[in-house]
Amino acid sequence: MLLAVRVTLLRQLTRIDLARFGPMLAEALVTRSQQVKIRRSFASRRTAAADEAVALYRRLVQDRPGRYEVGLARALVAQGSILDDRTVESALAQGREAIGYVENATDRDGLVVLAAARLMVAVRLCPDAPRDALSLAEKAQETWLRCAPLDAHEQVSVARSLTVLGYCRAVLDSPVEARAAREEAVEIFRRLSGWTRRNYWHVHFEAVVGLADSLATQGRWAEALALAADVREELTFVTRLRPLRARPILGGLLFVIARCHGRLGEPEAAVTAFREAVGHYRWLAEHDPIRYRALHHRVVVALRTQASLFKSLGRYEEAAWAAAEAEAEAIDHR
Repeated sequence: MLLAVRVTLLRQLTRIDLARFGPMLAEALVTRSQQVKIRRSFASRRTAAADEAVALYRRLVQDRPGRYEVGLARALVAQGSILDDRTVESALAQGREAIGYVENATDRDGLVVLAAARLMVAVRLCPDAPRDALSLAEKAQETWLRCAPLDAHEQVSVARSLTVLGYCRAVLDSPVEARAAREEAVEIFRRLSGWTRRNYWHVHFEAVVGLADSLATQGRWAEALALAADVREELTFVTRLRPLRARPILGGLLFVIARCHGRLGEPEAAVTAFREAVGHYRWLAEHDPIRYRALHHRVVVALRTQASLFKSLGRYEEAAWAAAEAEAEAIDHR
């Protein structure tokens, strides 16, 4: 039965018997809110499904305390995980509430929800509070391991936990530990089927970009460039279909590629990659200025690096232009 039909039928039955059919409807709504292939243009429908699931589970918890808290936590995680216009603060509140319901869980269902909630909060925290995100990602990783054996979706979540760990450790100046976490994340994806990698392409590409960045940071420029080249064409193709989600990842990949070319004595290739990365970042800042305002820092770094490369090539006029643009960008977004 199609999920939409199932939801419609269960809504009618729930009006008759909330205790019997309400939990089934709530779980169907959570599933609807988590559908992997659904387009960004349908985010409002996903949000509506998650909101309805949370409201329904709250009624069930109120009627029968102690029975439906795990379901409510699962719905809250689904609600906070949707990429819509929800503020970071509200998503964090939903994640923390979910953790509170299942923090002492011992059964597998509760542990899976606890791991997912910790990961969701860590993902939301890592741009601005990497130390807090690191702690939560470590706890998420430990919790996932307690849930073994894991299905494909859960293995993807483990890989994402490792990617968050890698990012936080890199930011907090632990490059060896960062690379180890990122290598483990990429290895998990290598063991998964091509179908799973395609369904969770954004998590896969984020893991690869993170590992390439770690390799570059440790001076393994040729290895980083080879790894980046393996996914660049596929990621460029995905960008045409899912620009708002894929362009930040492609911009990060191009940034790593540019650094590698620069260090390998290929300044022209580096300048080209930096230009492409800046183009993606500017497009994102224009089309979604609230979510991607932090990317202006990367634009400034890329422009300043471009200026240095132009200068090394004797192209002084272009170097001056890039330096001036970098300073203007920095002043505009202080």
